[in-house]
Amino acid sequence: MSDLYRKEALAHRSRALFGDVRLQAPPATWLITALLLVLVAIVFAGAFLLQVQTDEGPLRLIDWLFGA
Repeated sequence: MSDLYRKEALAHRSRALFGDVRLQAPPATWLITALLLVLVAIVFAGAFLLQVQTDEGPLRLIDWLFGA
């Protein structure tokens, strides 16, 4: 059965079994991920730090949004 394939073809196939695997995302993906994380952090910080003026007095934005 080994006579069916050339030696070069068999050698190439066996080398492929031990090849290197590299998972690498393009830089744009990392940039978009970083920008989204910064945006989410800003939204959460604003929800907990900003205040809304109501008739009863100032109220944190998160409490005003969810009616606590």
